[in-house]
Amino acid sequence: MLRKILPGQVLPNGWHVLRCMVLFSGQTRWQPVMGASLKRPAVIITDSVRYRSSQILLVILAICFVLQVFSPLRLNNDAITLLSMGESAAHGGGFLNDGQKAFLPSGYPALLAVLLKVGFAHPWVIVGLNMVFLAVGLLAASSVLSREFFEDRTLILLICSLSLLSYVVIKHSTIPLTDVPFFAVSMSCIAVMSRARRVDSNLRFAVLASASGLLVVAAMAVRTIGVALFPPLIFMIVSSPQCGSLLKGFSIRTKLIMAAVGLLVGGGATVLLATTNYWGFLIGVAKNANVPGLIQQILSDRLVEFGELFGNFPTSKLPTKLHFMVPWMGLLLLVIVLLGLATKRKKIGPTEVFLGCYMGILFGWPCYDARYWLPVIPLLIAYTVLAVKSLRFPKAVIAIYCIAYATLGFGVIAYSSRITFAGCKFADRYGDGNLRATYCAALGACGDCGDPNKVDARVLRLLREYK
Repeated sequence: MLRKILPGQVLPNGWHVLRCMVLFSGQTRWQPVMGASLKRPAVIITDSVRYRSSQILLVILAICFVLQVFSPLRLNNDAITLLSMGESAAHGGGFLNDGQKAFLPSGYPALLAVLLKVGFAHPWVIVGLNMVFLAVGLLAASSVLSREFFEDRTLILLICSLSLLSYVVIKHSTIPLTDVPFFAVSMSCIAVMSRARRVDSNLRFAVLASASGLLVVAAMAVRTIGVALFPPLIFMIVSSPQCGSLLKGFSIRTKLIMAAVGLLVGGGATVLLATTNYWGFLIGVAKNANVPGLIQQILSDRLVEFGELFGNFPTSKLPTKLHFMVPWMGLLLLVIVLLGLATKRKKIGPTEVFLGCYMGILFGWPCYDARYWLPVIPLLIAYTVLAVKSLRFPKAVIAIYCIAYATLGFGVIAYSSRITFAGCKFADRYGDGNLRATYCAALGACGDCGDPNKVDARVLRLLREYK
């Protein structure tokens, strides 16, 4: 005999009553749904609050970043080179830096040249484009994270927020550099590859693989380290089940043509890399340096960079007595990231291949700058989370670290905003003072007008060109 149960009542076996069935006999019976009680109302409410809080945090960070578009043009050595290449190309002189062949790829300068041509090369446009690239990169990264790493939407939002709170991202998103555009292109490429591995249609796979190839070329046009995307592209194609079925449908002639095109593209990329000033620079450094000492210096630089990422603070701003701690912090983060990569050893995908190649290239680069890691910061955080989960770190320790990390990040945002809205004091607040006189001459906002003998004529011309 059936017993009538009220909606919302929990049965002894743990089932939760959610809906009822009306029998043809006119009797009413409430049907329990198995597993519904696994999520208690309190847990559901807590998850909802966490998700909404993560959304609010991300929105606040987005607003803080958007406000940076009001900043005057912030320059460093590479930014000056890129702006000079764009100016030269816009005036028909090719991608030259002060009349000389530049060592940087021409992708980003080409964008600057177009902006100059259409009369839209204003500081707020250049910084605004960086913010668009940053948003595109985070959207692509969140797609990869949800597809290959985590099902928890809150965790994905937190990883995106932690990426935005990195001082490396905050500092360099306001400077006309290639790091943020490359982040957008490379993450989009990885997202497309990840999607291509999960389609069933041969046609859709071919379209997505072609799109991935185009994005690889675009990434190389922005930064030479885009070559790190070639191995994951090849891995994605070779490891896909569609590859064999597609090849079976092609004639021998078509296969030979495809192989020839692949060899040409690979050979062209190799020649392009070999003829760049980067390759010549590496050869020159290797010839003139003590190789063991060079290897030690490169390893030290990478550990310092990782230490700065882990501490979310540049070494130059730390007291000298604390500098010795930075490489050890970097070693800790490097080990954790490698452990995170190891957790995916049975499910290797394009993301793991890309990060492995990217890290391998940087561990052979004899220069130091934490911004080299900007394009892969969300991936570094994701693999860190995987390692922390597998090692079962205490939640209290993780919470304290995240709070400290976020506090430092908001401090850097406040400092950057102070520079953005400095007005007539911008020349005093930005940089190390080397370009103060030049900014004073360009902006005409300094009370003392700066020292005219310290004005950099080339930089002044660029500031007036991109005004």
